[in-house]
Amino acid sequence: MPLHVDHADTGVLTLRLDNPARRGALDLEIAAALRAALASAREDPSVRCVVVTGTGDSFCSGADLGGLIEQGGSNVLLRRELLAAYYRTFLDVRELEVPTVAAVGGPAIGAGLNLALCCDLRLASASARFGATFVRLGIHPGGGATHLLTRLVGPARAAEMVLTGAVVGAEEAVAMGLANRLVADDALASEAAELAGRIALNAPAAVRASKRALRMAVDMPFAAVLEVEALAQAASQSTEDAVEGWTAFREKRAPRFTGR
Repeated sequence: MPLHVDHADTGVLTLRLDNPARRGALDLEIAAALRAALASAREDPSVRCVVVTGTGDSFCSGADLGGLIEQGGSNVLLRRELLAAYYRTFLDVRELEVPTVAAVGGPAIGAGLNLALCCDLRLASASARFGATFVRLGIHPGGGATHLLTRLVGPARAAEMVLTGAVVGAEEAVAMGLANRLVADDALASEAAELAGRIALNAPAAVRASKRALRMAVDMPFAAVLEVEALAQAASQSTEDAVEGWTAFREKRAPRFTGR
């Protein structure tokens, strides 16, 4: 199987790319499997957080688009359509309602960088490397790299990464805000599961609404954010989980959220 799916009873769904011969390259088969798994996750209320990771010493070394390039040939418009369909994989990760965690060990290059950037949080092991190396291959960045990098690390750092094609290590990635934190190589899986598990313990509806607000806040003025938060918080206060949250707080115990 090109993609391994593990649904833990904690509510954490782990999606592990398995293409070790190509260092986790995101080919058309894995992209299709990833999209199918994400579609299932959207319909499963027991999924509260998703972890995306790789196999062995790689997260994802880039795109493997041999078949797509052959289909497109020299027809630029046809190739554009085929790429847009492939890019839908990144949009599906980005638009997932539940939070996502990228557990990055080894290279996250090109499409691999995009995949990590589409997640809400990124853990980087000591061996992690991040790069938007498109120009070094003579091609324009794709898969949302210019949009995602600019919003995450700022225009200047994004420009440096994109225009030089430089690859940054784990420590630098954390320092520039590209990754949330650095973990040991042998602790990556456990740290990702622990982080995702802590997210999954919280009230599902409130978490999903918070994720939406965080995404919108990047491009919205402060006054508009306040309006969005006022409506979302008012709605969340009417849920059973809100009652449980306040009750547990008063009783000094851990809340037991049900998603209602």
